[in-house]
Amino acid sequence: MKRLIFLFSSIFVIFIIFYDVKIGTIPFQDLPVYAVSAKTSEQEAAYKTVTVKKGDTVMSIVGNAGSPDEIVRDFEALNPNVKASSIQAGTAYKFPVYRN
Repeated sequence: MKRLIFLFSSIFVIFIIFYDVKIGTIPFQDLPVYAVSAKTSEQEAAYKTVTVKKGDTVMSIVGNAGSPDEIVRDFEALNPNVKASSIQAGTAYKFPVYRN
């Protein structure tokens, strides 16, 4: 009797493994879809939004964390259609943040 129970149990376990590997237990259409980004969080540009005061410049707000050319390029990338030399007081802009 023990051998018969062992045989049926073994066949049942093998069937479950075969079914799971061959067909699967979770249908693909029910799986959640996630958007994948090629950039990692370290590669994404970090920025802060600052309202410019009278007399402020891009360099005075960002500081000397990077080269001036890099700061201007990053500022203009964050703010399309805005030149770094023509920011206006009272307007909020995105300024790049550089980590040491």
